[in-house]
Amino acid sequence: MDPPAAPDSSFTETQGSQPNGASRTQSFSQKSDDSHTAAEFIDSQLQLEADAREALPYKFDNCTKTLGKLRQVLFSCLTCNPPPPNPSESYNPAGVCYSCSIQCHGDHTLVELFNKRDFVCDCGTSRLPIMAPCTLRTHPETNTQGGVHSETPDANNKYNQNFQNRFCGCECDYDASKQKGTMFQCLGLGTAEEGGCGEDWWHPGCIVGLGPDWFETASQTATSRKKKSEGLLESIAEVAEAAVDGSNPEAASNGAEGNGPQTGAVPDEEVEDDDVPLPPGFPEEDDFEGFICYKCVDANPWIKRYAGAPGFLEPVFRRSTAPSPERGLLGKAEDAVAASIPNLKKRKADDDEESNTSGTSKRQKEETAEVTNK
Repeated sequence: MDPPAAPDSSFTETQGSQPNGASRTQSFSQKSDDSHTAAEFIDSQLQLEADAREALPYKFDNCTKTLGKLRQVLFSCLTCNPPPPNPSESYNPAGVCYSCSIQCHGDHTLVELFNKRDFVCDCGTSRLPIMAPCTLRTHPETNTQGGVHSETPDANNKYNQNFQNRFCGCECDYDASKQKGTMFQCLGLGTAEEGGCGEDWWHPGCIVGLGPDWFETASQTATSRKKKSEGLLESIAEVAEAAVDGSNPEAASNGAEGNGPQTGAVPDEEVEDDDVPLPPGFPEEDDFEGFICYKCVDANPWIKRYAGAPGFLEPVFRRSTAPSPERGLLGKAEDAVAASIPNLKKRKADDDEESNTSGTSKRQKEETAEVTNK
């Protein structure tokens, strides 16, 4: 039996393989463009390590619970211990150390509380759920690392509203993306149980009694008053200008032709700045290293004797919410100016009835009085 004839398809396959060869060449070219040298790869890894050290500057290999009471950076895990919607409801707060915040709660929602004194890490204790054990400490029964839970927490740990993500005397929920300005941490002479703040963080406006949004409120009030005062001043200027133009037809014609002074208001340039200034009466940031809030002062009245002493600034008094007698002055002034505008118009009508001689004499007297007033 004769062997089958050789398929006459080699040319066809070769011809059909040409696009694939071009595609492979193009793909290889693209990979070559995206490739990096060994030196570039090492540099990129070093840069990543530097960025990691900047974001996490401390080692996070060991839990601090075994070290006992420390002044340390704490975090509150809102995933393991979500705060109740009503602040008056019972809440079981907990604070974890820097290492546990990364190794044990790295994918959770955390609130950085910054430094707290005399605190023992709560990670792996009964203050946190069993589903979130400490992965850094050694289990006492198995003698293996991790899986530590339900241990007895330190009875001397002190907690305040910060562990529920509430800060300041205004009890605001902290949101870093919305907060403006600087908050200051009280030295915390008194705990929350003693009537103090427990090293809480404060808005400068709340320290002096103006509230957290004092700058926005003051800006809106100032803008409203400015518009009102500008409207009154423009009305007075229009009356005065009309009186002068009425007595001087040449000046009136020049003004109509565009040669006179222009009274159009120049719009103010708006300056956008997210840095909220410090409220009136509050010292500059560089003038002090720490402060004691009014809660801690009330809980420890003996500290008042040091106000103004060497090493201490003068006290910053918390303003009362009672109405101030100065608040109605601007309104009274505006009413007085508004009431004088019809009188100015009446005087102008009376002046038009006088003769040119008496009008000239009156203008000379007014010019003399104006020079004297200046």
